[in-house]
Amino acid sequence: MVTIFNRRNTGLFCAALLLVSTIGLFQHLSYANGRRTIDANAAVSPTGVTPLQAKKFDYNNNEYQNQSAQKAYSVGARRSADNDLVLRFEVRPGERAEFDGADRDRSEATSVIRFPKDEVIWNAYRVKIADGFSIPGDERSWFIIGQWHGSKDDKRSPYIAAEVQGKDLVFLRRYLSEGKPVSSEMYRMKDVPRGKWLNIVIEHKVSSTDGLLNIWLNGRQVVKFDGPVGYWDHPEAGYWKFGIYRSRHDDDAVVEYRDVVTTTDNLSKRATLTN
Repeated sequence: MVTIFNRRNTGLFCAALLLVSTIGLFQHLSYANGRRTIDANAAVSPTGVTPLQAKKFDYNNNEYQNQSAQKAYSVGARRSADNDLVLRFEVRPGERAEFDGADRDRSEATSVIRFPKDEVIWNAYRVKIADGFSIPGDERSWFIIGQWHGSKDDKRSPYIAAEVQGKDLVFLRRYLSEGKPVSSEMYRMKDVPRGKWLNIVIEHKVSSTDGLLNIWLNGRQVVKFDGPVGYWDHPEAGYWKFGIYRSRHDDDAVVEYRDVVTTTDNLSKRATLTN
């Protein structure tokens, strides 16, 4: 009788510990740093994908808005085999942010940092587009994996975009001509590899006269441009978004990122790395 009773108590004690630790983890995920913000680095599990199911999350000491359907799988974090922090974005047909129309799907992270005009901005990220789903290549469709926007209230297309068109990865620049946006294709990578990491580094400055746009892909400079870049008809240069933003499509899609950096510090050394 005594032995059975002790075993039962031990089981109840273990169950209680498990419940307390689970509650503690939930609180940590929901209120990291005293805010309704998840710290992706602190929250990530050693195995599997940890959902970042909150309106905001911290990543690499920067705060991002979660612009997705905020399902458990929409935005998540995992550890790679080399212990790198990987952000995973998934979108399914009809899933979008609360402000989106029904003609698009979205699972994106939006930086809260707003950069001033006439300042050189560096942006670097490694991205891996999963295999197993199709990406349309017609003119009415889009599949953007990285974009710079002018301001929060600016409804125009991004002034710098990394966009997958069918099997190709395309970098686009937009600028103003007689007050209207003009789009220019800067580089096209044919047959972009799926399931492999790409290292992308972008240096740019928004200006009507002395703007610049330099892009490196897997250690090789593919764009070197001086001239008009961006929308200069508002106070800010812009802000950075990454993840999946696409026209409405019937396939589930997954894209992963790591080592995402946005700064005014020079990242030319990072630009020479192959992957």
